[in-house]
Amino acid sequence: MKKTVKSVISLLLCAIMLCGICVNGFAAEEKTAFIAVSGMNTFPLYDSENNKVYPLSTSTILDMVGKLLPPVMSYLVTKDADKLADKIFPVLKDVFGVIACNPDGTSVKDIHTDTFASLVGETAFEDATKDEEGIVKAAMKKYGAKNTFFFNYDWRLDPLDHADELNLFIKKVREETKCDRLALACFSMGGTVTLAYLGKYGSKDVDSVEFCSTAFQGTSVVGELYKGDIEVSLDGLFKRLAQLTRNDTLEQIIYYINDGLNKNGFNTKISDWANDLVTSVKDRLYGELLVPVFGSMPGMWAMAPEGDYEEDMAFMFPDGADKKLLERTETYREIQKNAKNIIEEAMKDTNMYIFAQYNMAGLPVTPAGSHGNNDYLIDCIYASGGATCSLLGETLGDGYTQKLYPEKNYLSPDGQIDASTCLLPEITWFIRDMGHVDYPIGGASDFVFYFASEKEQKTVFDCDYPQFLKYSNGSKTLTPVTGEESNNITAKILSFFYNIRNFFYEFFAKLKGIFSF
Repeated sequence: MKKTVKSVISLLLCAIMLCGICVNGFAAEEKTAFIAVSGMNTFPLYDSENNKVYPLSTSTILDMVGKLLPPVMSYLVTKDADKLADKIFPVLKDVFGVIACNPDGTSVKDIHTDTFASLVGETAFEDATKDEEGIVKAAMKKYGAKNTFFFNYDWRLDPLDHADELNLFIKKVREETKCDRLALACFSMGGTVTLAYLGKYGSKDVDSVEFCSTAFQGTSVVGELYKGDIEVSLDGLFKRLAQLTRNDTLEQIIYYINDGLNKNGFNTKISDWANDLVTSVKDRLYGELLVPVFGSMPGMWAMAPEGDYEEDMAFMFPDGADKKLLERTETYREIQKNAKNIIEEAMKDTNMYIFAQYNMAGLPVTPAGSHGNNDYLIDCIYASGGATCSLLGETLGDGYTQKLYPEKNYLSPDGQIDASTCLLPEITWFIRDMGHVDYPIGGASDFVFYFASEKEQKTVFDCDYPQFLKYSNGSKTLTPVTGEESNNITAKILSFFYNIRNFFYEFFAKLKGIFSF
C-alpha cells in the first residue's frame, strides 16, 4: 500500500513538474510580429507602364549627362550663366518633372511603388546587408517571414494619408498573425508617417515603436533649401566622400588630402566659384525647377523643421500656396509640433524609443549640411528631437555645462552631444559613426530587435545599451563611446604628417611676410 501511495505521489509530482515545464515553454514562445516602415526611396517609383522613374535609371542618367555636358563645357568658355540655364533647366525639368505633384499636393502622373502584403516567399530582401532591407532580412530570420512585414509608400505624398494606410496595415497584421506582440520600427521619412499615425490613431494596436534615424522633426536640407539657403562646400563634399568609404584608413587619408586643400585655399576658391554660379541662376533654379517639381510634395514638406516652415512657405510661394496643399502641410505641422505630447501619450500603452546617429557629414548644399552634425541626411538635432550638438569635427567645449536635468548625466563622453535638451532624453539613444539608416545586419540590427522584444519600457539608465554608442564598420559592432574614438593607428600616423606639413605652411607664410616688405 505504501509503495502504491509513493508511486502515485511520485507520478503526481512528475505531472506537476511536467506541467510547469510546459507552461514555461509556452510562455517563452510568445510571438512577435515585426513591421518595418520604410523611408524615402527604399523601393523605386514607377510610371503606369512600370518604367522606373525615380531614382533615375542608368540609361536615363547617361542620356541626361549627354544633354547637359555640351552647355556646361560651353559655359566654362563663355561664362554666360543665363545661356547655361537656358539649356540645362529644361533638361532637368523634363527628367524630374515626371514625379512632380499638382499644386494641391496630388501626383501629376500615375505613379506607384512596390507594396508588400506578405514577405512569405519574397526575394526582394535576400541580398540585403543594411538599411531597411537588411533589417527586414534579419527580422525574417528572428521572427519568421510570416510574422515580418514591410510598409512601403509613395514618399512624395501626404504622410497623413499614409497614416490611414498604416493603420489598416497594422490591424491586418494583428488579425492575420495572432501574435502576442506587435513591434514597429520606422526609418528616415517613415518617422513622419509613424508620427502622423500616432497622432491620428494613438498606439493601442502596437506594443513598441522605434524611431530609427527619422525625420519626425524635419531635416535642415529641406528647411534650408526651401527658403533659398544654398551653400555649396567642397570641404563638406570631401568629408562626406571620406565617410562614405566606410573604411577608417581611407577616411583618414581623404581627411588629410582635404585638410591640405583647405590650407592652400583650393576648396574655398572652388566653393566660391560654384556659389557665385548658383547665385546668378538662383531665381531660375527655383522658378523653373525646384518649385514646379518639388514644391507641392506634401511628403517633402513634412520634412521641413517646424521652425523653418513659415519662412519656407513664404519663399517657395510668395503669392501664396494652394489652399489644399496648405491644409495638408499645416495639419501635419500641428502633429510635428505636438510630438512630445503624442509620444508621451503613446507611452501609456506602448514602449517608445528614439535613435539618432551623429558625427557624419550632411549633404554639402546648405550651411547646416556642410557644417552640422549629421548622419548623412538628417541632422542629429532633429533625429533626436532636440539634442544640443557640436558642429561636425568639433566639441561643445571644455567649459560646456549640461543645459537641463543636472541630476542626471546626458553628456556624450566625446563632448559632441548634450541629450538633456531632447524632447524625451531618457528614451533617446545616439550612435556615432553609423550612416543614415545603415543599421547593418549584426550589432546594429540586434540593437533594434533588443528594444522590439522588451516587454517593459527601457530607458538609457536601465538597459543593456548606454545612451551613447559607437559603430565599427570593420567588426559591425556597437560599443560605448569613450571619448577616444579617433585614436586609431592611421590617424596617429597622419597626425605626425599633419604637424610637419603645418610647420612648413607656417614657416613659408612667415618668410613671405618678411620678404614682402
